[in-house]
Amino acid sequence: MITLKQRGRAGLQFLGSLQTFSSSTLRDIAEQDYAAQPEAPELAEEFKSDARPHVWQDRLRRARDVVERSKAYRFNRFYQRWVGEQNYIRAIPAVEARRTEWQAIADAKKPKDTSRLQLNPNLEIPSWYEGVEWHLEPGGWDGYDMTQPMFMAGIGPYVFVHGGYAAVDVFADIRSQRGRVLEQLRVSDPKRIYEVGCGGATTLSIARQKFPNAELIGGDLSPALLRSGHFMSEMLGLNITFRQEDGCNVAEQDNSVDVVISYAVHHEMPPVVTEKVIREMFRILQPGGEMIINDPPPFRAVNPLQAVVLDWDTDNRAEPFFSAAASINLAEIMRDAGFVDVDEFALEKRGYPWVTRGRKPA
Repeated sequence: MITLKQRGRAGLQFLGSLQTFSSSTLRDIAEQDYAAQPEAPELAEEFKSDARPHVWQDRLRRARDVVERSKAYRFNRFYQRWVGEQNYIRAIPAVEARRTEWQAIADAKKPKDTSRLQLNPNLEIPSWYEGVEWHLEPGGWDGYDMTQPMFMAGIGPYVFVHGGYAAVDVFADIRSQRGRVLEQLRVSDPKRIYEVGCGGATTLSIARQKFPNAELIGGDLSPALLRSGHFMSEMLGLNITFRQEDGCNVAEQDNSVDVVISYAVHHEMPPVVTEKVIREMFRILQPGGEMIINDPPPFRAVNPLQAVVLDWDTDNRAEPFFSAAASINLAEIMRDAGFVDVDEFALEKRGYPWVTRGRKPA
């Protein structure tokens, strides 16, 4: 693994420290400020009940008016936005300074077997997906050809490792969270596992550890993320198949997989697409198979301040569907699609990871 030069590392380490301070010290003060407001108890009761999206927006507006009285909260949001932008402003030059070395490694370890990377240049990319610079990344997931080293050697180990962004609590270990989500599966010995919106190989690599004999398939819209996942899979001998495809229409046959994984993807699509994806995953599952979803918690599952924080990402971290996704009920959508034994629960404080799971009737 090639490390960044000292100047590049230092800039990212500073961002990680600032994000930690913002998400711990400032966040704690903001929570105390909010709890002291006279409207807090009434808002807390309102947020416990489910509602339609337009009702949630009214609740959020009133909660935001109260939350923003706190100077600590306003500084917290300022730092969160600044760090989100600076991640790429600092990481891209740091990676460019080592481009030659990274490219040499990529060329030397280029996978000889490309049969497990199935890209589709003719795939029609959905209009809701095109042009979004997810998480403020310039050009989106496919906008920078060195995305893999940028996250592996830069933003990942120096910023994201501390947590404290979006729904992820400060100091949370995002890799171990993925493992804990997979531990909630009730299918004991799956033969075939499909991950919708897999991105790279992170979740499927953990699935490989848990289910060493299973056939693993990941689908995603992004060719850059799929190439990255395939590179890591082949280098580590994980034997994962990656396909560029739309989650609303995947290449799997009816009743062909035992487990479907959906990790942190539904907040990055409109609710109407979420409904289509869940119906498609129901189609490909074997009778008795299970779908497990992890996504940021719904507004009804968190306190009003946390709901305001989640809603903030919609306009401030290039997550255009975040608020809409937190306004819906994934458990109900799964039941409507035909799933049974559906339940939902949080694994850690502040509601994340938020697990929703269900079985296809045997």
